[in-house]
Amino acid sequence: MRAVVIREFNNPDAVNLEEVSNLIPGAHEVVVDACACSVNYTDWMSLDGSYQNIPGLPFTPGKDSCGIVSAIGSKVTRHKVGGRVIAHVNDAGLAEQVVCHEDMTFPIPDGLSFEDAAGIGLSYMTAWFAVMDRGQLQTGHNIIVTGASGGVGMAAVNIARAMGADTVFGAISNMEKADAVREAGADAVVDLSAGDLKNGIRDQVRAVTGGPLCNVAVEMIGGEAFEGSLRALQPEGRIVVCGFVSGKVPTARANYLLVKHIGLIGMTMAAPFAARSPKVAEAQAKLFDLAVEGKITPRISACYPLEDYLKAIHLLGERKIVGKAILTMGRREKG
Repeated sequence: MRAVVIREFNNPDAVNLEEVSNLIPGAHEVVVDACACSVNYTDWMSLDGSYQNIPGLPFTPGKDSCGIVSAIGSKVTRHKVGGRVIAHVNDAGLAEQVVCHEDMTFPIPDGLSFEDAAGIGLSYMTAWFAVMDRGQLQTGHNIIVTGASGGVGMAAVNIARAMGADTVFGAISNMEKADAVREAGADAVVDLSAGDLKNGIRDQVRAVTGGPLCNVAVEMIGGEAFEGSLRALQPEGRIVVCGFVSGKVPTARANYLLVKHIGLIGMTMAAPFAARSPKVAEAQAKLFDLAVEGKITPRISACYPLEDYLKAIHLLGERKIVGKAILTMGRREKG
């Protein structure tokens, strides 16, 4: 089978599609013949070695592979050969086969294509944990999501709308992407290019609501966007930190959190994935149910053959993808 292999960092010539051995499952593992895998920001970070969970060179990037179970280990009880599944792996997803523990492999409903299922992979899982688990969004809450035109951000907007938020704010720096953010479910778009974000985010929120601020902020940009999101929270609000794509890691004063009576919460999918938490299975099932019901819809900008892996990764890293890019490989059948 073929797999994307990174042998050196910061060297495009050392990233190639290589022939590697077919996979053999361990006792509690399944082998999946892949049909589609989403491209995630972690794949872009893997090219220069900046992603924190790299297993060591050489390695294959990729997180959420969708396809058909072709082999199962001797102690597998949750899956059968021929089943349509999504496999959440720490790495090695950008390949024609993946091997995954049965507890991190979940059935794809009939009627949902492999491409759409991949679009509801890591990005939607991260967004679900940020919005619903760590952010504790409730029906009627106001929520602001920064980086709302990216994969996780757009998924967070989509989930917040589906789960009954009152006003959903999508905050972006490129207003050419505003329509896509609104289509995902945002009631209003916050302009992060307007300047004075420390106070401006709060002012833009109030201009829409007439005064009330947000109960939840999902923040993945850092820098002034983080500071402005803090100030856009009302008392008892929560800001969930998901990343720092601006490269500027912010700090928060504990006295501000105390005086304003707000919570600062971190999150990473590495923890529930490593623990194979039952919450992951519950979240994936709920997300697939919402998709089948038409309440969430992943925005897939484009599908590329596996051979175009580097093009797709670079387009994502250069922020030219709105929503998700999907790589297709192996059996390209759809559900």
